[in-house]
Amino acid sequence: MKETLYQLVSFAMEKQATDIHFHYRHNTLKIMIRGKQGMEDVHSAAFNVKLFHYLKYIADLDLGNSDCPQSGSFSFEWKQQTLFFRFSLITSYDTQTGVLRILNNHHKIALRQLSHDPKQTAIFQGWCKQTSGMVILSGPTGSGKTTTLYALLSEIANIGKHKIMTLEDPIEVHDDRFVQLAVNEAAGFTYEEGIRQFMRHDPDVIMIGEIRDVYSARMAYRCALSGHLVFSCIHAKNAAEALKRLNELGISNQNLKDTLSAVCSQRLYPHRQKGKERICIYEILQGTQLQAALSNKQPHSHEDIYAKIKQALQAQLISEEAASGDLYLEAL
Repeated sequence: MKETLYQLVSFAMEKQATDIHFHYRHNTLKIMIRGKQGMEDVHSAAFNVKLFHYLKYIADLDLGNSDCPQSGSFSFEWKQQTLFFRFSLITSYDTQTGVLRILNNHHKIALRQLSHDPKQTAIFQGWCKQTSGMVILSGPTGSGKTTTLYALLSEIANIGKHKIMTLEDPIEVHDDRFVQLAVNEAAGFTYEEGIRQFMRHDPDVIMIGEIRDVYSARMAYRCALSGHLVFSCIHAKNAAEALKRLNELGISNQNLKDTLSAVCSQRLYPHRQKGKERICIYEILQGTQLQAALSNKQPHSHEDIYAKIKQALQAQLISEEAASGDLYLEAL
């Protein structure tokens, strides 16, 4: 089974996949990968039910308790490189669904490579020079948030002597320059507990992998309020919706006025003109425009993520097919 897994990992890495999806029902296994072109079917007789069961075994799942959602992790040697994986399993009445996430296949890029717009690059560099505040990234799965986060942290590590600590579920990019901790809720190590432990180690910069509940939102706010520079992500379709989501999680606009430096929404698409390259589209809300939004006013001359996508379409940087899903969301 190791050889079969090696073949599957090789296929996924070739497609620059972040996740491999398994759908097992009535003794039939369907496999899909989420790559740079979105979800794609995998057709190979070698990738069968035995491989699915093997993944459950090496991820150390409790095979006698399959009714409960489970997740586990493991490492695997691939082309003289150690890859780290998380395998998650959900079982329903007659179906098992598994997702294998490749944790450290994110390609590290320099901060100046994030955007094709020099003004946006200057904004990113400005964030890295801050000594406090909170920067929130938003966007769907596969929009490049992790790549952006680590480019920002790497820039901070390069330009100054700062203690950088990250709390993630799971750790997606390993970097020896940071203190990285992984959430383990089964062992009682939650986002809340992790951040509480952070504060005892005098960090300058804190990265929280995702603001997903009231506790992580509250702790991120407290860290920023106490003079730390905080980076995190939240699921929202654009910058304005990210602010609303923070409100829903108990952080008022008045609180955000005191701590929030910027909200950034992003999308990642295949570059229409440069073959295999990809391009990231950013919407950035900060400064007077952010303060206007937090005062429930329309930000002057602000262009949201959908306007940015349409500009990229007009400039023929991305295709209509690639952008169709996001433009459909705009119309809802």
